[in-house]
Amino acid sequence: MKNHYHTLGLSFEAKPENQVIVAAYKALVKLYHPDVFRGDKKLLKRKISEINEAYEILKDQSKKEIYDQKLNNYQKKNYTPSLDEEFFENELFNKNFVDDDWEVAMIVYPELEKKQLLLENYSHRLGLQCQFYLLETKEFHKLDLIIESFIDAFLEKKFGTSKDIKNLAKLLIENKLKEPALYLNKIVKVIGSSSEKRILNAFFKEHEDLKDKFSSQLNYGKTIRKNILNQSFDHSSANIVAIFLIVIFVIYIFSISFFS
Repeated sequence: MKNHYHTLGLSFEAKPENQVIVAAYKALVKLYHPDVFRGDKKLLKRKISEINEAYEILKDQSKKEIYDQKLNNYQKKNYTPSLDEEFFENELFNKNFVDDDWEVAMIVYPELEKKQLLLENYSHRLGLQCQFYLLETKEFHKLDLIIESFIDAFLEKKFGTSKDIKNLAKLLIENKLKEPALYLNKIVKVIGSSSEKRILNAFFKEHEDLKDKFSSQLNYGKTIRKNILNQSFDHSSANIVAIFLIVIFVIYIFSISFFS
């Protein structure tokens, strides 16, 4: 099933409001303008068709409600998120493109340059899309929140909804570890993101050198310790219950004997 939120660079989990959907669509229209997009015409036609299809459904409240219910049911069945597109799409967009309005924005918000470089660790496309979105909405005062929302939508699309898997992917990408990120992406594509523990175990087994570096920054180690503690607690609880039942049984036998 197509995820129209991902098509617009948004997250279904975040439940974006209508104005966010409209702004994301307008940003993509600018992104796929011939001055910016450098892919072939057939790919451009397909992209525009997908974007228009997504927008036609999500902008209409009644269509959106029906679609949201279908998508929610689909995701509950543990289907893998859409990961069929190329992971890094930098070569499809003009790296020399400069928007005059963006130059002005960077005078007022000089931190935009650093933020855009952060986004380009993910893809040049993401950096440009966020740029056009900010210029469309004028919400520069929400810069950090918007940057994080675009990153989270990207990670959800490529790695699913597991927080630990997304956090690991974020660490890998922002540390420019492309090959491990692609490996994690491939595992999720094959297995689905719900098998979180097994995926993380498989990843760190293949990349043991990264385990000490990153596992402490995730809930991964905490999850394992929690499982061990839960198992110990379960065993202890079972022993206590067994002893309690034995004591009750002994008291019962004694009381019968005493009153006979």
